[in-house]
Amino acid sequence: MGFRMVLKKVKILIIVVFLSAVGIVMFFYLSMPVYQFVEPQPFHGKVLHNPYQHIDSVSWRKYNFQVQSRAWGGLTDGRDNSDHMIDSIYKLFGYDYVATSDYQRINMYHSGSKQFIPTYEHGYNIPKIHQVCIGAKRVLWRDYFLFQTLNTKQHVINELRSDCEIIALAHPRLKDGYSISDMQYLSGYDLMEVLNNFRISDEHWDAALSSGHRSYILANDDAHNVLNSNEVGRRFTLIHSNSLHRDSIIDALRNGVAYGVDFYRVDDEPMEKKMKRSKFIPFVKQARLFGDTLKIRVSETVKHIYFIGDHGKIKFEMDQVSEAKYVIEEKDSYIRVEIHCNDASVLYLNPVTRQETNQVENQITFKINWLQTWILRSFGVILLFFIILIFWFFIKRKSVT
Repeated sequence: MGFRMVLKKVKILIIVVFLSAVGIVMFFYLSMPVYQFVEPQPFHGKVLHNPYQHIDSVSWRKYNFQVQSRAWGGLTDGRDNSDHMIDSIYKLFGYDYVATSDYQRINMYHSGSKQFIPTYEHGYNIPKIHQVCIGAKRVLWRDYFLFQTLNTKQHVINELRSDCEIIALAHPRLKDGYSISDMQYLSGYDLMEVLNNFRISDEHWDAALSSGHRSYILANDDAHNVLNSNEVGRRFTLIHSNSLHRDSIIDALRNGVAYGVDFYRVDDEPMEKKMKRSKFIPFVKQARLFGDTLKIRVSETVKHIYFIGDHGKIKFEMDQVSEAKYVIEEKDSYIRVEIHCNDASVLYLNPVTRQETNQVENQITFKINWLQTWILRSFGVILLFFIILIFWFFIKRKSVT
């Protein structure tokens, strides 16, 4: 076989691969349903729901659900992190459990333990619009690679729903992957990764809460190098649970019986010093409703306690206290609390929200527009047919020449 013939076959192979990739991407975009979004309704009603109403002060469990290990032959971030190294470092920081969230892969390192929570980070798109999938049964390979709209983001959430016990929107503020407007309309997810090593997304959280979406907090390191003290032990989730069994932890997360911690970072701090300092972070002892009064109690005196309501507005604050209370007003659709410690660390509590009854219900703001969906799909079938036709003529012409 001559050089020209080999070159010709290589060119044909490249074109086949390229057109196949284009066809797959087009299939994803053109086969998704078209959603119609309704205007969201803020939390309303006479009943106040407080996820912390029955907590004690001793059952907090320290968890992290975002750290990457070596996966896919070292192609992705986290290539220098072994499973053993991740486990060892986080145990030294006093974590009860760390779930490794490799990209598009469920890490099975702890699979023999009752604590094991299969977790992965979904998303391989250019805008870095990702989701942390907790309690995952399998990996979802559907994604929208080139660009994403409100429609594609909602569809990914819906597709993940059947295979994940908990869906968390990952680092919403990173590259503005999720816009503030998205937060007003997206629904069907459980948690929002408000605290992430790369970004703090409190504005996105308040946008969702102000629109009546009961989104609870998740806080993670998202560490890509666990030997770098700037990346580990910085942001984590404290979960209230009497047991470390996976079912108990997932149930607590889903019901908001957890809070996020932003542990103040000292740049390039020696690891041992940081580990020692992390043992003295104040913790929540009480967050209880007495009628319409929310009372907060912390383990020690802190710099500020803020009560934050609709659209992120500070409704009330107290300084240099270990206890604070706020009378929730009728116009407050929700109230969340931030506790700013003297070392500049911050505790982010989940919101107290209004509802009509004692039954907790989550708002769904989308439905499928079937007419537009089938118009889009019909257009997609026609377009793919013409691509295949052009491809067939191209191959036939090349084989003749």
